[in-house]
Amino acid sequence: MVKALVVGAGGVGLGFVSELLSQSGWQMTFADIDSDLVAAVNEYGSITFNKVGAQIEQIEVSGVSAVDLNGPNARQELAEAIATADLVFTAAGAGAFSAVGKLLARAAESVDFTHQPLNVLCCENHKDAAAALRDATSQTISNAELLAQRFAFVNTIVARMCQRLTIEERNLPPVVPGLDVVIVAEAYPLFPIDGSAIAEPVPEFEGLRILARPEFEAWDHRKLYAHNGVHALLGVLGNLAGHTYMYECGQDPELDEVGRRAMWQEVGGALVRAHPQVFTQSDHNAFAEDLYGRITSKLFADTTDRATRNSMRMIQSQDGRLSKAAEFVLRFGGQPRAMALGIAGVMMLNSKPQQQVAELLDYIDPSVRDELIALTEEAFATIRMWRENPARQLSSFLQ
Repeated sequence: MVKALVVGAGGVGLGFVSELLSQSGWQMTFADIDSDLVAAVNEYGSITFNKVGAQIEQIEVSGVSAVDLNGPNARQELAEAIATADLVFTAAGAGAFSAVGKLLARAAESVDFTHQPLNVLCCENHKDAAAALRDATSQTISNAELLAQRFAFVNTIVARMCQRLTIEERNLPPVVPGLDVVIVAEAYPLFPIDGSAIAEPVPEFEGLRILARPEFEAWDHRKLYAHNGVHALLGVLGNLAGHTYMYECGQDPELDEVGRRAMWQEVGGALVRAHPQVFTQSDHNAFAEDLYGRITSKLFADTTDRATRNSMRMIQSQDGRLSKAAEFVLRFGGQPRAMALGIAGVMMLNSKPQQQVAELLDYIDPSVRDELIALTEEAFATIRMWRENPARQLSSFLQ
């Protein structure tokens, strides 16, 4: 039986990776710091998550075990899981790169691998997560050659939105009976990975798409700018407008116009111009219709608070899902007026004055920096007037 180690038992691990592997008959071990969750998973040997499509259905995944990373036998149990794994997934969040890197470094120095280099598929919602995790691992391991022999760090594109909630937040069946953890995930089925980074062949599993580097880069741009960027844009403006849920943004005619402008005209147009060998306008239109519906799904009930968590990162160089999206649009001949509203909105949420626009966007490509600064300053003034007098329409800025 094919085996996987999944580091991180959160929304992505339990609500996405688990289903894909289960559908292909894999056995999987989750490693997590939540001792109660680990104990419950080991007791039942299965997990349940709530899958949102046209309706909500419960998906049971069996053949599951778990390792408590805080337990007394954590090092030995994790070593055994890595030693026999055909594939490793990391889905612990970008904030856990350092901790996960230490786990992998210890394993590299002490474990006899069945497969090496062992492919590590990095599922974190972070730009070039593979490089970030490789760097974090190299901080602990002293032998760079050994690290390369042991692991191949591979970027992935996780486009299924997943939430880890409490029963109070969402009254749905928990991941394991008696546990106050609810996993809600949408039905998006594809799992693209960067084929240029893999070492040994990756065993097949449901949804896997191994893409050549140019195609992966195009899909990655689409995830960063169309998915992450428009999701952030609607979340920011929805938060400023007093909306609790993302579906309310889709129901708000003005915010809906801004979101659709960003998705179809701004980012969509730039993607087609940047990657004409991969995307056509009709391809993007079909993708955008599906994605926009998922972002604003009432059944999924994503919140504007979740969409704007740590919002300053959206306009900083390490992430830049709004600012880098606007830069991308400008570089490929578009006018990112909707995205500029998102950048200005983040500044509003974080009480940053208009005078800081140039400072905050200093890292933008010099060829388009001045134009983006001017657009953002104009957008800032528009949002300020809109908040003072909601009768003033944000959509007028799009003209």
